[in-house]
Amino acid sequence: MEKWAVGIDFGGTNIKVGLVSRGGILIRQQVLRSSEFAAPAAFATGVSDAVKTLCRLSGLRRSQIAGMGLGAPGPVDGARGIVRFLVNVPGWRNVPLASQLQRRLKFRCLIDNDANLFALAEWRYGAARNCRHAVCVTLGTGVGGGLILDGALYHGSAGAAGEIGHTIIDLQGPRCACGRRGCLEAMVGTSGILHLARQWMGKGRLTPAMISFAARKGDRQAKRVWKEVGRFLGIGVANWVNLLNPEKVVIGGGVAKAWPWFYPMLQDVVQAEAFEISARSVRVVPAQLGDSAGMIGAAALVWQNIVPRSEFCVPSSTRNAKHGTRNKSFD
Repeated sequence: MEKWAVGIDFGGTNIKVGLVSRGGILIRQQVLRSSEFAAPAAFATGVSDAVKTLCRLSGLRRSQIAGMGLGAPGPVDGARGIVRFLVNVPGWRNVPLASQLQRRLKFRCLIDNDANLFALAEWRYGAARNCRHAVCVTLGTGVGGGLILDGALYHGSAGAAGEIGHTIIDLQGPRCACGRRGCLEAMVGTSGILHLARQWMGKGRLTPAMISFAARKGDRQAKRVWKEVGRFLGIGVANWVNLLNPEKVVIGGGVAKAWPWFYPMLQDVVQAEAFEISARSVRVVPAQLGDSAGMIGAAALVWQNIVPRSEFCVPSSTRNAKHGTRNKSFD
């Protein structure tokens, strides 16, 4: 019997719920507004309803769902299925989210940090495929990261490894949301980029997308902003390369769409500042899975931890699952 996994990406703006094949193919998704389901109880109800809807539309029985994975934007206790807290969403502290979803849906749920699941997705199916050692970075409002070390996702002693955005780049740098100064996130997260842009491009309304558009049109100050972002990122990458000696550093997230303008400076800094042997052996590459990475990585938790390899079944086509008949036995 064909098996499918549910992957949930809990973001600050949207909650994405998807059905994903063993081969990492997203066949159908539903998007919820995070603001409408911000409270834990509302979140569990909304996500459960979305999963049931997706399964009905795809003609899937409950027995065809291998399990569910979820990425949360904050520290989690994956072993116990608990979201410890969410910095930007009030009311989330020590929430036993996995058990809440399991009670509603009657299949197993696993949770992890969302940046870890981005790394898991890119390692299993994307730009870090076939690597034993990789650093994966997401650039957006914040800067998240996940580490693949010796062929496995690395969590650290307390489950808090991979906080790449809070590596210190400049002790005299701007104040970060975490309270410290000079974190990479304060330099190349959205607020840091906009701070540079306001200095060099004027005081009007700006977004990273607008700065990228201006750079594409040849605006010198916009290009200057991205060059500085590349310099800061290059310092961070050089440090990770010296510490971990990865095969690849994968960079994704919304800000990474400005790759053509920040990458050349990033690469120059890495080659200049990292140890020669490590710099020669690493490739810095863009992520491949785009906005689906969170759902695909969450589903990969299922394939990695729940389903025995003998039960894996990769469908030859996603068309039948996508347009299957309604199946009322799921409820």
